[in-house]
Amino acid sequence: MENKQIDQGAELLLRYEELQANPDSNKFLVFCTALTKTPLLVPRHVSGKGLSILHTQHKDSFIPAFTSQQELSAWTFPRGEVVPYAFPALNHMLVDELRLSGIVINPFGKMIFLPRKQLQEIMNATTNMTVNHVVHEGKVILEKAKNVPSQLPAALIRGLARKPEVYEAYILSAREETDSAPHMLFLIDFDGDRKQLFPYVAEIIKPHMKKGATFKLVKATYFTLHAAREKAEPVYTARKAVEQQE
Repeated sequence: MENKQIDQGAELLLRYEELQANPDSNKFLVFCTALTKTPLLVPRHVSGKGLSILHTQHKDSFIPAFTSQQELSAWTFPRGEVVPYAFPALNHMLVDELRLSGIVINPFGKMIFLPRKQLQEIMNATTNMTVNHVVHEGKVILEKAKNVPSQLPAALIRGLARKPEVYEAYILSAREETDSAPHMLFLIDFDGDRKQLFPYVAEIIKPHMKKGATFKLVKATYFTLHAAREKAEPVYTARKAVEQQE
């Protein structure tokens, strides 16, 4: 396992160096792809509650992550256990944690500095998913989605059936009153933290989306769930999944 981490970490650092030396869109995508595939080691806080945080002299706060045990050995502060994270899951931790400014990889060695803006660009490049905490200023109009990729509903059903915390899911077309065109929206009713579930769901959706297409994942509320039920049938319900298994 350690050899795999070192190999993928070295690959990530190489792609980052190539991007820095000669930036272009192709090299950026290669770097983003390597980043999403690299296991990252993240130290928990010494109290055991939450992750360790690094603060800059400007009082910005970053999650530290490491590409290998060798890079991690440069950490000299008190810490709790080290936990492995995939980049999409780590990135999603920043969605609601507005006090955090980003992620810094190998902060004491071959550093990769990823502020919020660049994290969003990386996620857009690799998943076409909006991961920022979105505050809608106007009325959001929901409709039944058209031109849904043919294999996507079945893929969602299989994937969500493995998540007992999910109760219901809808594929909708959504736009604000000021938008010129709608986007695809996946409304999911579930218990728990969206930062844990949404990276998993995004990986199910991504292979079925056309290049350049965008979509949003939204945790259902009482009102959005009621609105969705008036417009469309659910693509997934936990009750039906249990009945099919029986």
